[in-house]
Amino acid sequence: MRQKMIEMNNLYSEESITSQFSERKFRQFIETDSIFPTSGVKKIFNRNDTILKSNSDLNAIYFIEEGIVTATIEGEVVVDFYTTSDVLGFSNLMLGSDSFYKYQVLSDELVVTRYAKEDIIEKIINTQEGYFYHYVHMQNRVHHMAKKEELLRLPTRQRISKVLLEFGEKYGETTSEKNIISFPKQISKGMIAQYTNLNPNTVTNVLQKLQEEGYIYTIKSAIYMDKSKLETKLAVFS
Repeated sequence: MRQKMIEMNNLYSEESITSQFSERKFRQFIETDSIFPTSGVKKIFNRNDTILKSNSDLNAIYFIEEGIVTATIEGEVVVDFYTTSDVLGFSNLMLGSDSFYKYQVLSDELVVTRYAKEDIIEKIINTQEGYFYHYVHMQNRVHHMAKKEELLRLPTRQRISKVLLEFGEKYGETTSEKNIISFPKQISKGMIAQYTNLNPNTVTNVLQKLQEEGYIYTIKSAIYMDKSKLETKLAVFS
């Protein structure tokens, strides 16, 4: 009995489920499942295009292959960003329901694979694996929202420094220089201000101070950051 409990814990523990049913593996599960095989359709959007807005899009789930999407609410206030391997439309599985956010393409081009939501729902309802994949996705969203709340409680300089580092690593590009990351040019100072719930002038002043201290530098309005220095700075904060 004890051995069986240990085996069950290993199989269904939070850590085990998160590892076995990651969002990266979900894509493979969708297309290779032998009982309810599903195929997606590749679509390309251009900069400033809005997705998940028409009736047909409301019943779709998108896997981002390449590009950056911004999520806004209440008069274009930026609340989140999405990029390669992220999934849009999977949180709300009600058919025909409006999207809570407005999703707009931020990069020059966005490449996605579109799946019919009803096909995904069928997989989730009829397979144990499908349930776990959706569970992990929702847990990831809750964890992300909790981290965002923690971010908004940080002091101003720490808040902006943390966003610079995290956005640089996720959406930016590495350079030929050691530890130097190029901040994504698509994300403006105004977007950083909205995301961090700060005044744009405050963001500008902090960025100028970080530049004076050697943590970041600019070339033709592009922001470059020293990843090692910023990590050290954030470690001192914490």
